[in-house]
Amino acid sequence: MKKIAILILLHFTINSFSQNKTDYQFGEISNEEINLKKYALDTTANALVLFESGNSNFDFNDKNIIIRTKYYYKIKLFNKEGFNQATFSIPLQYNKKDSESVKDINAVTHNNLNKTILAKDQIFTENVNDRWKEVKFTMPNLKEGSIIEVEYTLESPFKFNLTGWEFQTDIPKMFSQYKASIPGNYVYNRKLSGYLKLKTNLSTTKTNCFHVPAYAGYANCEELTYAMENIPAFVEEDYMNNKENFISKIKFELAEFKWFDGSHEKYTTTWKAVDQEFKTDKNIGIQLKKSKYFEEFIPLEIKSNTNDLEKAKAVYTYIQNHFTWNKKYSIFNDVNVKEAFENKVGNVGEINISLINTLKAVGLNAEMVLLSTRNNGFPTKIHPVISDFNYIIAKVTINDKFYLLDATEKLAPFGLLPFRCLNGYGRVMDFENESYWLDIIPENDSKTRLYVALTLNPDGSFKGKLRRVNDGYNALLRREFVLNKSNNDLILEFENQFNTIEVLNYQIENRDDIDKPIVEIYEIFIENIDKANKFYLNPFFGELLKNNPFKQENRLYPVDFGYPKNFIVNFSLEIPDNYNIESYPESKNIVLEKGDGRFTLITKKSENHTFTLNSSLAINKPVFYNFEYEPLKMLFNHAISSQKVPIVLKKN
Repeated sequence: MKKIAILILLHFTINSFSQNKTDYQFGEISNEEINLKKYALDTTANALVLFESGNSNFDFNDKNIIIRTKYYYKIKLFNKEGFNQATFSIPLQYNKKDSESVKDINAVTHNNLNKTILAKDQIFTENVNDRWKEVKFTMPNLKEGSIIEVEYTLESPFKFNLTGWEFQTDIPKMFSQYKASIPGNYVYNRKLSGYLKLKTNLSTTKTNCFHVPAYAGYANCEELTYAMENIPAFVEEDYMNNKENFISKIKFELAEFKWFDGSHEKYTTTWKAVDQEFKTDKNIGIQLKKSKYFEEFIPLEIKSNTNDLEKAKAVYTYIQNHFTWNKKYSIFNDVNVKEAFENKVGNVGEINISLINTLKAVGLNAEMVLLSTRNNGFPTKIHPVISDFNYIIAKVTINDKFYLLDATEKLAPFGLLPFRCLNGYGRVMDFENESYWLDIIPENDSKTRLYVALTLNPDGSFKGKLRRVNDGYNALLRREFVLNKSNNDLILEFENQFNTIEVLNYQIENRDDIDKPIVEIYEIFIENIDKANKFYLNPFFGELLKNNPFKQENRLYPVDFGYPKNFIVNFSLEIPDNYNIESYPESKNIVLEKGDGRFTLITKKSENHTFTLNSSLAINKPVFYNFEYEPLKMLFNHAISSQKVPIVLKKN
């Protein structure tokens, strides 16, 4: 009975603030809001949005049509860690002709019934660059338990900038609402992203609501209302793609404009039209027609190679070594492959279009692929949004098998895309036929293999060898780490992970041969420092998982590893007669459904004083969806708990 009463009270507490209220009165604070000490649905929250709203409408000022949006926020600050929610930054776009502006900023801090109003001299404007400036202010007189209210109006002449609404941020919200009144002259595509559902999704028509002086006729308006309640904070977790892909928000994109005289202009297009446009684009199509220029520079040994795959690899290495990437993407502007080739420095567009041209020059079937990198979000598939793309790679097809190539990275082998490119899919721009979508499937050979062979000496010290082999992306990461480091640096890096290990000798193989695994061999000595004639040895060394990266009870968005991976440990120990193994990890075998992940641990103690341990933690696909989260978390829990159990050796 007591539990039922608590649930009823919780339900009353959560809903007593809004009671389906969809409007506000500035300066009106309730006793419930003043006395609120923590949020029942998230007791760890440092701050809580009690109510927020945005209201956009189209209007005409002295010279043109503007979008006027009124914003309102009411936020409870539970403690000092929530004070960062009291700093506001309003970005404003401008160019030589037009500029956005912010007006009527009203802001007040409530401490019980005392009010502190934001003064005008506490509002600052800063120039960010030649396209953006920011209006900034921080609320005054902040205390634990303060409630802040902020409202302002943003006026924008840029009709593309019906920016929509972000329902979810890094703090929870009790109620969030966005309204818009859009004249029928403006047709917008709209997209709701994220995993949360709308409480309100309404669309009605208001007649004769919009008129431009000097033009005959009135337009009807679509009146939109979107709202959510009890919105959880968005929590970033390890192994996550760009958070903008998953935050719950509504986004608008101008598709078409219809004027009162019957004329209209379309802003969205078809891929067929984009293909035709790119054919003659000076940064894309024109640059892709330069294969004859590259033909004269290709070394004779590449041209004379009769094996197409080996020829493609040679071309890739040639372009990779010729260019230095200037760390710029620049795929739709500033692309000049001839100039870049002469200077041996280029952006992504210049380097990879040069790669495509050179592959064509030696008779191979090469195409350009448009990508959006991981930190840029997923590109829209419904219709072309060219601004969604920010990267170019090459696709070469040999004997009905294709390879995806990016020559910007000196340490990436043939067919291994940089991690930033592993973002689901791309658009292949086949200018002879129609462009098409292509899934980006990462290489499946990324392994770290650790081979350890130790001998326990009668005096309690250990001596032996440790061999670490990295393949695929693990090799690329390790090569990036060891680049420009001496052997002494790498010995210190290894020894600093442990208290008692001394590296007697160190070798590294295939440091510069990027087509082979990178191999490191450590000859090690472990001193016996245990005075109780016991020794605790962990056989996983540097491959030990210390904490589970998956901590949430539930996860709404996918776990994105980027690529499949496998961590393998093969350990053997020779034990003298004067020592016994007192305990060691138990064998275990945990397999996820469809074999998407596996943790195996096999331990064996032989009568001839030999102990072996073989372990593997395999992640066999790059992306796990929310319904697969709990088994994945369980898999890591098993791996961590097993890896924490040491081998306990006791002297007779």
